[in-house]
Amino acid sequence: MTTDNEQTTGMGVAQRFVKAAEELHLSGGRLYRDGIVANEQVLSKIKNGWQKPQKKSIELLCKKYNINAAWLYTGEGDMFLAGIKPFEQHVRSENERLFYNTDFELCLSNDGQPITTGCVIPISLPMAGDFDFMCINNDKSLAPFIMPGDVIALKKLATWKTYIPGDFICVVVTSEYKVLRKVSVTQPDEQSINFTQMVDGTPEESSIPKDIIVEIYKVVGNYRRQ
Repeated sequence: MTTDNEQTTGMGVAQRFVKAAEELHLSGGRLYRDGIVANEQVLSKIKNGWQKPQKKSIELLCKKYNINAAWLYTGEGDMFLAGIKPFEQHVRSENERLFYNTDFELCLSNDGQPITTGCVIPISLPMAGDFDFMCINNDKSLAPFIMPGDVIALKKLATWKTYIPGDFICVVVTSEYKVLRKVSVTQPDEQSINFTQMVDGTPEESSIPKDIIVEIYKVVGNYRRQ
């Protein structure tokens, strides 16, 4: 049987779980995509007192977002380990860029902008050349060009003219999906662009209308994460 004290402790944990999520501007959808909760409605249920956060959810939230587990369970101490809040404003040197410690599929929002809710770390990696930010590829969806474990350096391109004539790997963010392709030299018409994708080791051509393209990022480097 659950005692009143245990119920109070559990409710306190739930409230602090929600408070940490709100402090970091984490939505239920974001927690779901991070694998912290089972579905996008869980955070709302916890907030309304209909559900308690599972132990696994608490552990993952603390690990990914530098939350102090002692604070979350007891309310004592700082919310963040060593008092360091993720994503705090950092004055970067000229050589530093942001490393988004998240999978490629989650690093860009629907409007093609890097997602700031994640462990964002300023890094200096001169060998990557001119890049805007880096992220991780955790699965085989980008193979054979980029393999699991690779860190990807991406550079946002300003105009279509910078990529249409080329033949390099790029990330295309459209109004429907994000996809990694190798840009074909051929351009079928003024309304669409041809892309070459490796499918089971075989190159296949596909065409994407220009008017659904939101952003283009060139892959300027990919490096094996140690």
